[in-house]
Amino acid sequence: MKRIFTLLLAAAAVAGCTSNKYTIKGSDEALAEMNYVLLQTIENGERNTLDSVAVVDKSFEIKGEAPEAPAMAYLFFGAVAPEDPTKAMPMMFQIPVFLEAGNITVGKTENTSFVAKGTPMNDKQAEFSTKMTDLSNEFQKAAESGDEQKMNEIQDQFLVVIKDAISANTDNLFGVSLFQQMYYNLKPQEIIDIVAKFPAEKQEMLASIKAEAENALKTQPGQPYIDIVQKDADGKEVSLKSVIETEGNKYVLIDFWASWCGPCMGEVPFLVDTYAKYHDKGFEIYGVSFDSDRDAWLNAIESKKMTWVHVSDVNGWDNQARNDYAVNGIPANYLIDCATGKIVATALRGEALQAKIAELLD
Repeated sequence: MKRIFTLLLAAAAVAGCTSNKYTIKGSDEALAEMNYVLLQTIENGERNTLDSVAVVDKSFEIKGEAPEAPAMAYLFFGAVAPEDPTKAMPMMFQIPVFLEAGNITVGKTENTSFVAKGTPMNDKQAEFSTKMTDLSNEFQKAAESGDEQKMNEIQDQFLVVIKDAISANTDNLFGVSLFQQMYYNLKPQEIIDIVAKFPAEKQEMLASIKAEAENALKTQPGQPYIDIVQKDADGKEVSLKSVIETEGNKYVLIDFWASWCGPCMGEVPFLVDTYAKYHDKGFEIYGVSFDSDRDAWLNAIESKKMTWVHVSDVNGWDNQARNDYAVNGIPANYLIDCATGKIVATALRGEALQAKIAELLD
């Protein structure tokens, strides 16, 4: 009897250790303005609400059954509970959380970032988040003091932290998730090399990113341009090829932009100035807009005095040229040498554009 009782206790202990439940608790002064918390997964743009709880006395608690393997989810904090949690909601902030067995705590760290921690994947996420927030705070201080050298150094550190964290976690979901969020900061060949470090089953999850990077390699300096054919303001199809082959044109800048894009509008003065100075010397711009509102597109062209070639499918991001040139963010540009048909430079922002054109045409 004593032996049976001992075995039962041992079995209970093992069952307790292998419990597949999670508890997410949060208690912080910052939750004073919050009234609800949603726990959701997001897949292919679709929200799936796993739980919704009220914040009481600056605290909340969510319990659930953990999946067999850690899964990515998000905690959404808001002041007003949404009528339909599957749609956009009045949200104050959100944080990622990995659903895995154990006690997960949510709160602010010393650097003021809100994180979830207490289980393996969440601890990895919290450590990374803390490093990034520390760097962000340093960058802000450098920006306020006008220390551009320091700002550049910190930007380099951002990339080091990102790459190191991904490389150290290619065997787990945190590494996959981080890579999916941050790959756009990396160069195409870096992306391909990093994907190769993941196990085969995880490489399948990253296949689309790898394909995108392989496509992006086709638009690096030294590669031939890919033709674009879209309609101008009059509804006439204008090909990039026709502009490159126009007599007198020596260099053509493909400029991806949209009227709703603040940074794009910030680049316009540099484009206008460079175009005015070098158009007669052989510089042309082929602007491809990701606008979905035709009037907004045309009004921006007129009001900003953007007097170069403009085309658009007027269908937002659903644009073949975006896929061909692997454009993940705008503004983006590619400079073509008309004599060779090859890309000679990319990402010419601000004063760098005119400096490059001056180097080529002066």
